[in-house]
Amino acid sequence: MKQITLSENNQPISTYLGSQSQSYQTHSIRQKKDISDKANIGMIPQKLAHPRRNLGIQATLYSAGRQANTLYIVNQGMLKAIIPTAMGKNRIADIYGAGDLLGSAAINGAKHVETVVAIEDCIVTPIDPYQCMADNAFSKYLVNTLAKQMRRHREFIDDAELPVGARLTRTLGRLALRFGTKQEKNGLVHLSTTLTHSEFAELTGSSRVTMTRIFGELKNAKALYGHRGDYLVDLNLLEDATDDYVMEVI
Repeated sequence: MKQITLSENNQPISTYLGSQSQSYQTHSIRQKKDISDKANIGMIPQKLAHPRRNLGIQATLYSAGRQANTLYIVNQGMLKAIIPTAMGKNRIADIYGAGDLLGSAAINGAKHVETVVAIEDCIVTPIDPYQCMADNAFSKYLVNTLAKQMRRHREFIDDAELPVGARLTRTLGRLALRFGTKQEKNGLVHLSTTLTHSEFAELTGSSRVTMTRIFGELKNAKALYGHRGDYLVDLNLLEDATDDYVMEVI
């Protein structure tokens, strides 16, 4: 396995991951957080679930403007929701992972307002939207999951008023908390993600060049180590960096 090095002292990240680093493989963090088959059987009534769908990298689950007929539960992998902006550019509205619910427009028979694309290899379970509401357990899961996703969307809206540096630090912090694993040895969070600087730009409403510059600043501040696909995040220093970017414009 190719080792990623830290820019300060050229040490491999595996040095900082403790005894489990030898067995670490790309995307293993998210695999640990995936919903198991057993959990899915208990959560999704078999009469409601259609055969699972496998999506390769950059495969489209559904497109904006298409009639929504099916709900989807993410079993494995990460997907991005893309919406067009008033300026005619694409914006990533959210990142979805294991346990999230997609295609909510199917609940009231509307059209999709977003295009959902796999960031990496994914597995999703299609669900019958009309029958699922009759199942009490699944209905509770549906409400709780949608409420969680709505809170996340509100955070993205609130971030829009922040400087771009603060928008990126808050985005990295949320991703680290959702998809990362805290290392007992040093308290850093290991985040494996295939998101590119261009995709981070679409998440934060910025440009790839600006993202590259801010990533460099965060590494210099030791709030972030590593490179695309393999990061170590210091959440405390990331929060300090957020404050610094906000103070710069006050």
